[in-house]
Amino acid sequence: MLEKLLIHNIGGLREAELEFTPGLNIITGESGAGKSSVIKALELLTGSRGGAKFIRAGEERGQVEARFTGSIITREILNTGRSKSKLGSINIGLNECSKIVNELIRIQNQFAQIELLDSDRQLAMLDSCIDDHTIFEEFHEAFERAKTSSGELQAMKKRRAEIEKQYSNAKEIFDLVKTAKPEPGLEIRLENLLSDITHRTSERKRAKTSLDSLTGGLSEHGLIENAKTCFENLYAFMNEDDISQVRDSLENIDNVMRNISIDDEEGGLALREETESRLGALRKLKRMSNILDENELLNYCDEISNALEWLEKSYSELENLSARSLDDRKEAQALAMRIRESRQHEADMLAQRVNNILCELAMPGIKFIIKLNSLQKLNHNGADEIEFILQDSTRLGKIENIASGGELSRLLLALQLSLPDDLLPPTIIFDEAAAGLGGRAATLTGLQLKKLSRKCQVILVTHEASIAALGDSHILIQRSESETFMKNISGNERVREIARMLSGSPDLNEALEHARILLKLPPE
Repeated sequence: MLEKLLIHNIGGLREAELEFTPGLNIITGESGAGKSSVIKALELLTGSRGGAKFIRAGEERGQVEARFTGSIITREILNTGRSKSKLGSINIGLNECSKIVNELIRIQNQFAQIELLDSDRQLAMLDSCIDDHTIFEEFHEAFERAKTSSGELQAMKKRRAEIEKQYSNAKEIFDLVKTAKPEPGLEIRLENLLSDITHRTSERKRAKTSLDSLTGGLSEHGLIENAKTCFENLYAFMNEDDISQVRDSLENIDNVMRNISIDDEEGGLALREETESRLGALRKLKRMSNILDENELLNYCDEISNALEWLEKSYSELENLSARSLDDRKEAQALAMRIRESRQHEADMLAQRVNNILCELAMPGIKFIIKLNSLQKLNHNGADEIEFILQDSTRLGKIENIASGGELSRLLLALQLSLPDDLLPPTIIFDEAAAGLGGRAATLTGLQLKKLSRKCQVILVTHEASIAALGDSHILIQRSESETFMKNISGNERVREIARMLSGSPDLNEALEHARILLKLPPE
């Protein structure tokens, strides 16, 4: 509970001290007296980043100190835009300060009405009515698992698609790699080898021609046989020793020539074909990869090899991941359906409670409806989206489209009273909860605020006398020239303030009499 609020140089306030009690605390005063500065001070505690605009004109610093039951929170702001916060005497960050204070107080103003229009906030209100909150924990865990596995699956599919696209000609490249067997300096070596093979082949052809000429090959007489014939015609003119020498020489030459083997042509042809094939494959590989440097080419081939190896191995992993992702989605979907059943049940119950209170807030002809719509895709809230709808004899639509400010204000109050008590903060601050209302509607709103104040501390800034009269304590804010004064009032001071709110004058007898009636005091 908020027990005391100390304000220094905030808004139009130089120094202010407000004391609050349990129940319904009323703050009243003339327009411009400083009530909005009190709200600004409270907003600073909840984390508003106001900077210099919150500080009293001409001052360098402003400070708000809130004394709650069991703790003291302080926030100081400088006109430089910097600020510091404390929990007791310990410095804390603004986020931590905001978190602590927002668990202790809730400010209901026009911004809270805007928050009421947010679908996530509407769904959170409905979900707060579901007793078994473990189902939300189970769903969030299952949803995160499904989200993670789906992300992993999509990432793997994307990588597979990228590899398949990038290396769409990988099979042809691999065939070329198998043929070329690339290695550093291979192209030059193959070119030299091919040149050497060509030279040796040419020499072999010339030698074969010469040998065939000498021996005659397989069918004809060669030069050696012709030489023998020629020498035989000369033997008659030679002595025996010369003849013997010539015959031996011719036989030796014949034997030597016939022992010469130049049948290596097939092996040379195979080597040439292999060399030409490797060289052609290597050059085509360079063209297809657009890489001329052989070291880079080797790295490229390794990349392809590793990528395709991963592609092959990932197929079974892809199947497993697809199955796991499907199971995770099914589990999350099943939990979302359980949540939907609970939401539908609670939506009907909550709408009924709100409608009962709206009847007590002078809105008997208006029906509040909570509509759940199915989503095609799960999100962090489940499989539902929500609509808060108002219906009367002439209107039907979402509250953001048709509700007036006064209707939103009363609807917000009805929801506060209809939600589970343990979700209420210790303190709720209403800034003009009955703005735009009057007469019976304002009185009924006040009665509901009084009812709410039995569940938690309520602090209400109001211009409505019938509501102010219901307060358990009453703080009056008055301004004299440039200074603002605040004090808790009771007795005749309170009667005069209620009279002022009724008529504009604290001294009008009729207003004073009416004020005493509102305060349930005996006439003077």
